[in-house]
Amino acid sequence: MSCRVLFFTTDGETQQANKILRKMGMDESVELVGCGHAPFTSPTAEQLEGCDAVIAELTPIDAEEARLMANSGVKIVASMSIGINHMDVNELTKLGIYVTNCPGYCAQDVALHTVALMLDLMRQISYFNRSVRNGGWDPKVGYEMRRPQGQTLGLVFFGHIANEVAPSAQALGMKVLVWAPTKTKEFIESKGCEKAQSLEELLTRSDVVSLHCPLIPETKGLIGADQLKMMKNTAFLINTARGELIDEDALADALDSGEIMGAAMDVMCHEAKSRNQRLVNSERCVITPHAAYVSEEAADVLRRMTLESVCDLMVRHDSPRYCVNESSVGN
Repeated sequence: MSCRVLFFTTDGETQQANKILRKMGMDESVELVGCGHAPFTSPTAEQLEGCDAVIAELTPIDAEEARLMANSGVKIVASMSIGINHMDVNELTKLGIYVTNCPGYCAQDVALHTVALMLDLMRQISYFNRSVRNGGWDPKVGYEMRRPQGQTLGLVFFGHIANEVAPSAQALGMKVLVWAPTKTKEFIESKGCEKAQSLEELLTRSDVVSLHCPLIPETKGLIGADQLKMMKNTAFLINTARGELIDEDALADALDSGEIMGAAMDVMCHEAKSRNQRLVNSERCVITPHAAYVSEEAADVLRRMTLESVCDLMVRHDSPRYCVNESSVGN
């Protein structure tokens, strides 16, 4: 009997996923039930009925939704994401449901987006475009621009994405400073970078600060009013990680007062609704709609990694790869 999988994605399209299953030799063992949905919505009991597994894109799962999945017989939720802060993993675990993610699937894409945002700020691309659309034609409007050569990029944490960002910045002639408490000085130096001993050191020395840390209790609100005051008034802040790493009101204040030069973000604290309009409307802030991960290549990797996890558990009866709660399920 085949495993029935709710393929809960924003487009609900299963053609590419079925191609991957055929290559894996799993097309007769797994039935995908495609279900398109609006971002930040969760499956209903009717959609979950008869499904053994869920592959989910942009799907929040709270405790109530977790219980709904358990009651429907779901054994595994494979999230099409790196971060899992949108899911109540503790409740899913208590209910005996495995949770998997997709580590590193879009490192190249997010790194490219990070560098693009940095260059946009340095060259005022979006700002100039808005100026021209409003009838202007002044190449010297805005702030004074400087070449990247000789400037310092500060990377907060040094995982897959930051490791991809560093060579691009170095190719532009930038020095790369890294604050990553879990990484050794030797490892960071082997990448041609310098290790900062503290976040304060990184903030005070960097011309551009780019966040690449997960959202955990220790990093929530990592950048607030005090940290923004440490930065140079010519510095830029970039966030392609998670919105809650930054106190958005403090950032809006810093931009309004000229405490820092500009900011660029692909993530916000409240992306579905109630977005911080001060930042959205700020001429010193570039915002993209959580799009850094998007590419055809990344989408294929997402499909493959989530399908591998589901097939491991449901077809091979093995431990699912990329599992984040394996040791706790059933305990």
